[in-house]
Amino acid sequence: DRELAIDGKTMTLLQTDASINPGNSGGGLFNGDGQLIGIVVAKSSGVGVEGLGFAIPIDNAMTVASDLIENGYVTGRGELGVSVIDIQDARTAFYYRVPNNGVYIASVTQGSAAERAGLKIGDGIIAVNGTEISSADALSAQLALNKAGDTVELKILRDGATLNIPVTLQEKVPESVRQQ
Repeated sequence: DRELAIDGKTMTLLQTDASINPGNSGGGLFNGDGQLIGIVVAKSSGVGVEGLGFAIPIDNAMTVASDLIENGYVTGRGELGVSVIDIQDARTAFYYRVPNNGVYIASVTQGSAAERAGLKIGDGIIAVNGTEISSADALSAQLALNKAGDTVELKILRDGATLNIPVTLQEKVPESVRQQ
């Protein structure tokens, strides 16, 4: 029951002192009775740290696996229906002609939750549900706290004005599944 941030996503994982070697990610973590209890996802290494491994609890992994088998993707995950540009330096901000560093909408998918809410290309996303956003990873992390059908409040910067816009998230369906 440890919270760990991996690739910008916070996950609740099992901690183990079982040997985890490079390349073991995706392998099973078994208890003393030979029962599968988790899927190995990370190990901790560094000065003074040795032998700590982390695994996704099997109950969580089975939910994902069942969704993948039945639907071809993980259901219930929410999305805005935009692509964004992550601007982290003044030179890039100047290039895109935006006033500040941050996250800006590069495109809005036709018929998406974002389009229905009135989001536009060039809008800067400042906050989601009151939590400040400074990168695309931070935006993804905040959206991941919600599911499809949830309404989030975005604080955006548009033409020098700050607006609060509620957006009801749509289900994130991979393009490959949509085309089938």
